[in-house]
Amino acid sequence: MRGKILLGALLLGLASPAAADPAQPGAFWKVSDERMSFEPARLSVPRRVAGAEYFDTREFSRPGEGLDNAIRYRSADQKILATLYVYYPSFSHSGVQAIATDQAIRSPRSPAIRSLGTGVASAAGKPGVAVTADYDHYLGDNHTKAAFIKAGRWMLKLRVSGPESRSAEVASVMTALLDGLRFEGNAQPRAAAPISAGECASTDRPDAAVVADGGGDGVTLAAADAAGEPAVKSASGDQKALPARIGHDWCRTMLQVGDQKMAVLQATGKDRPGRGAGDESALLMLYSDGGGVLEVVRRPDGKFLLLHHDIAEVKVLESYDRLPSLAQIGGLFSETRPVSIRARVRLKPDGNATVELPGATGSET
Repeated sequence: MRGKILLGALLLGLASPAAADPAQPGAFWKVSDERMSFEPARLSVPRRVAGAEYFDTREFSRPGEGLDNAIRYRSADQKILATLYVYYPSFSHSGVQAIATDQAIRSPRSPAIRSLGTGVASAAGKPGVAVTADYDHYLGDNHTKAAFIKAGRWMLKLRVSGPESRSAEVASVMTALLDGLRFEGNAQPRAAAPISAGECASTDRPDAAVVADGGGDGVTLAAADAAGEPAVKSASGDQKALPARIGHDWCRTMLQVGDQKMAVLQATGKDRPGRGAGDESALLMLYSDGGGVLEVVRRPDGKFLLLHHDIAEVKVLESYDRLPSLAQIGGLFSETRPVSIRARVRLKPDGNATVELPGATGSET
């Protein structure tokens, strides 16, 4: 018998920012006079950046595991604040995380917020690895900057904010943070992957029907990086790359769910990476700016599989005979019908994963 969850209650709880508790001193960050090293990802940052200085580290979800962390900086007068988030989402993509954060920044607390544009920047001396976004009128009269870097499966999100009258100082802190990053292990920055998604057509489609295991077991798919993997030279000298299942051509719909609006990205089909031969991301619902994504994947057999992504974890859920309607996707948050869990894949930063099947003992992959 398969496991069941009330997905709506679960996701609505995760859609709100989790309370942050200070991490134990030295639990994951190694502190020196000049630099701060985050041991799980083997990266480091300066202790002081353009007039701002480190003052604490924090851990969010998965306490004690070092998978969802932040280090914070502030200026001497505490008017300029900077945060570097380092987390391990199962759906790790710099462009998608930028859109999810854009959604969070445009909250009711910032009704007059104005986007100043997006771009691509260098970090750690490597060109073109950070997706960037700038805003004015954030939380009143503040200027805020954001940057997103994918390093292996790790995601780095940088935020710097301060009064608009001191926007030059905000920019200097962001530049110093990006320049001061050092990647000292296997997790190296990937090329930035910005996504520009215009508004989708207003028409919806018919509801899909749930089918029994129509999309295959989904475990291998869930464990794979949606952004693909670069070619790695094997002992035999061969190189093999894992193609990305997420494409570049998307449209966006803001879906009302309860009292919240959530971004739904839908693939237009103009750049299907698999050309019908492989798994392809068809729909993404971004319910959290901390890695929470509902992904609907088009399988090679024509069925569609629903995956629930979170920090270092993927739940393999239901399969459908067609792409679910927006009403169905929104209904996952508001209805009380149970959703089947076919498998739970827990990811580990060393590249391994634990697979849990309802009623069975977990196994390593």
